[in-house]
Amino acid sequence: MPTLLSAALLAGAQTTSERLESLQRQLQQQRRLGAGQREELERLRANIQNLTAQQRQTLTRLDTLAESVADLENQTAVLAARVALAERQLADTTAQRGLTERRVVRLQGDVRELLDALYRERSGRYLQLLSQSANLSDLLIRLRYANLAGQHNIEVIETLRGAVQTLTAQQAQERQQAATLQGLQTRRLARLEDLRDRRAEQQTLLASLRRSEQGQRTLAAQTQAEQALTARTIDGLVGAVVRERARLEAERRRRLEEERQRREAELRRIREAQERARQEALRLARVRAEQERQARLARERARAEAEARARAQAEARAQAAREAALAAQRQREAQLRSEREALAQRQDQVQQEAAQVERQLAPLPSVSGPVGFPLPGGSVTQPYGANGAQWVVLGAPDGTPAVAALDGNVIATTYYASLGWVVLLDHGPTVTAYFGLQDARVGVGERVARGTPLGSVGGSPIFGPGRMAFQVNSVSGGARRPVAPPF
Repeated sequence: MPTLLSAALLAGAQTTSERLESLQRQLQQQRRLGAGQREELERLRANIQNLTAQQRQTLTRLDTLAESVADLENQTAVLAARVALAERQLADTTAQRGLTERRVVRLQGDVRELLDALYRERSGRYLQLLSQSANLSDLLIRLRYANLAGQHNIEVIETLRGAVQTLTAQQAQERQQAATLQGLQTRRLARLEDLRDRRAEQQTLLASLRRSEQGQRTLAAQTQAEQALTARTIDGLVGAVVRERARLEAERRRRLEEERQRREAELRRIREAQERARQEALRLARVRAEQERQARLARERARAEAEARARAQAEARAQAAREAALAAQRQREAQLRSEREALAQRQDQVQQEAAQVERQLAPLPSVSGPVGFPLPGGSVTQPYGANGAQWVVLGAPDGTPAVAALDGNVIATTYYASLGWVVLLDHGPTVTAYFGLQDARVGVGERVARGTPLGSVGGSPIFGPGRMAFQVNSVSGGARRPVAPPF
């Protein structure tokens, strides 16, 4: 029989928790046919008259394939969840690396300008500044400001060194995450290929049985035997999840809280970077204003001394140097604008993700309202209680999406060979269960709103094409009581 979808991967979660792994093992054991259930299945098969050895062998092979298909379905879903998480982590790292790259480029420009200035004239200016001191007190003041300027230069270089180290670490992390993602995608493709092969063999065996009247009776008896075990399977699955519901919710909230704290820390880092960029923009504005003032003074002097050709040529050279400095200043300002725009964009993205986490953490309403019809456009084909069933069977064209009957949290998504995909939602005082889906469009731990698509109908050989089963459970603590839905 199948394995439970073990990757209940919420945003930021790296591994499945021990509690969820424990629940997974429990549900695996409950889903597998026990010795008593196997005996019951064999006893029902024994009632089929004139069953040939080849047909018995075919049925045994179908059982094995059903278990294999269910295992592969769940493994594929686990890998899909891990791929989605790896893609998100890689996107986050790439975005952070982009911010760091912009900062490094800007800081490199600052350091280049600093080194150029030191090479051209800075040491001479220091000596000139100190030599013009009027007295000892003036000398000390001038020396202090010279030291402050030197400290600022050192801080710029140290900031660049730290930013480069951060960038190197982010690039290494990005490469590692990309390799992990590629490995997961390769494994997922391999599982999908295996799944296609198993399903193809299943269809071949089923077709061989349908070709004869006796084979058709054999399949009917097989379906009857599985139907006899369906109620027990559903009861075990829903009961186990309800008993573990409190622990599942605590684990879900723990992971979301970790994600919330991580997003808050990133927002703090972004705000700090924005403040640094703002201060740098102010500094650049002051520098540019001073450059423009010096340029105006130089032009005025040039006009006054235009008669002296040598001085005019020198002034032309100085003017060219100032224009080059202004061009470099404009380039740094453009780099700073790019950095600030990237910071603002990343801030918006992180704020949206943080708001989503807050919504996920919000408690469920104490009163969720009436249970909605979970199959829009469908109808009831078997009412609650028919033949002792504790669920209602609904019908609609194959592929019609089943939807959440109430706002709630997803507490289980798993695949059964006989039931197809199963989704369980927690609504507080109520737990709803959706059986017979072709796929699962939600993951464990997600918050879903009423009307959210959960999967397409028609995935269960027990309920048949275009069919699904729906169950409503009234929950008190770890106890549950199936109740008739209000339709």
